[in-house]
Amino acid sequence: MKSIIFSLALVFLSTGYSMAKNVDQVGGYRVFVTSGLDSSGLPVDKIDTIKLDHEQFYVYSEWNVPAGKYRYSCVIYDGNRNIVNSQHNTYESDGGNLSFWCSHYLDKSVNKPGDWYAEMGIEGYGTAEIYFNVQEDDIRSVLAGKWGWASQKNKCAPEHSITITFNDTGSKMYHSSQSGLALTTSEETYDRIVYSILAEGDKFLRTIVINETQKTEEGEMFLWDLILKDDKSFCWKQSEWPEGHCTERLVRCEN
Repeated sequence: MKSIIFSLALVFLSTGYSMAKNVDQVGGYRVFVTSGLDSSGLPVDKIDTIKLDHEQFYVYSEWNVPAGKYRYSCVIYDGNRNIVNSQHNTYESDGGNLSFWCSHYLDKSVNKPGDWYAEMGIEGYGTAEIYFNVQEDDIRSVLAGKWGWASQKNKCAPEHSITITFNDTGSKMYHSSQSGLALTTSEETYDRIVYSILAEGDKFLRTIVINETQKTEEGEMFLWDLILKDDKSFCWKQSEWPEGHCTERLVRCEN
């Protein structure tokens, strides 16, 4: 952790995911949380919630200040108001908009869900507080929606896409498709496949297929592990397959 910030004269409070005061005028600013920065160092989005498994987030700000040398700061607090990151530095501006940001890597073994906030400021121009929510991972919320096989042409068209839903208790997962679904252990086609969830982790669901008729050589039901590669793709591993073997990826359909 770097040194704590210097004291500043003014404090502006925010309850939303974006704090702003006409950034086109001298003294104006905007502050928000983003899930990432692009190759030019610009924010890719504005968010007010973030999952623990996202790993890194950024608090980004832009201030309109006259030419001069400025000391700026960023402090991030967790839900218990503990400082998890503190940074300050100086910058020489030739006038116009000054942008700066700080980031934090979420560590599940240390960081906890809750209402977090950050303070961003420039000496002489005050600070702004931005509030956001850090949430528990929920693999079901990531999986719910439409998916398609990565190599399938027009994978997200209604006749090809697979819709994933869950029952209210989260104990069963449903896959459905207009064109029908098949399992690698059988040539049967199903309008809907029902999975019973036996175990779960941050990145996987261990399941059995309730309506599967094929069994292992020992007469047991096949175990199917859904392995989440990232928020936009997953694959299946069947219990009889060698370690490291997985099906082709399914990818999220954005629309």
